[in-house]
Amino acid sequence: MLEGFKINCFPLNRAIRISIALPKDYNNTSRYYPVIYFLDGQNLYKDEDSYRGVSLGLEKIITDLSYEGKEAIYVGVAAASNPERRDQEYAATTLADFIISAIHPYLSGRYRMNNYVYSFGCSKACYTAIVLNQNPIFKGMLLLSPILDIEAIKALSIPESNLCYIYSGKKEEKGLCLQNTEALKQLLPNAIISTDDNKEHSETAWKQKVSEALSYLVL
Repeated sequence: MLEGFKINCFPLNRAIRISIALPKDYNNTSRYYPVIYFLDGQNLYKDEDSYRGVSLGLEKIITDLSYEGKEAIYVGVAAASNPERRDQEYAATTLADFIISAIHPYLSGRYRMNNYVYSFGCSKACYTAIVLNQNPIFKGMLLLSPILDIEAIKALSIPESNLCYIYSGKKEEKGLCLQNTEALKQLLPNAIISTDDNKEHSETAWKQKVSEALSYLVL
């Protein structure tokens, strides 16, 4: 069951498109569910919505996990449509601050969300996914092919108890993603690391890892 709406973000001077995927039996139960915030929410479901023409195929992944008894509320937070502006937003903390101060309070008042809240980011969105985990609301993060400023990460304070899954292809971006993954492992020693020989930095490769990453969470 997929819902969507837009919310005005004055700090970013744009409207943010939010998508909500609810468990299939959501309306037939009083259960409270874990929630996962997906950055680059425009890339989740349909290829035509993705700015690169390939989605993560999240709908099938959600269905498969549901058959295993693993259910959650999946929140997509769409990035700026201009790629340069997207990169600028993911290099700052404004979006993370807005998710914590405005988006999550609004959604948690509207949907039955429990205390297991996670973030999911690919590439440059990994920085925002990590920044969110400075707040005690968040209990973990899934990072695919991180491209970020390690020095900026060193300035953050992330609880060691937070779950963390990191994937990178050894040949992605001429080895940069693997280098960042190894550096993050030093900062987040409890992180689960997954690597392979992939060299393609795109949703085509990442969609093969989403199910593995989500299975790591408490769902």
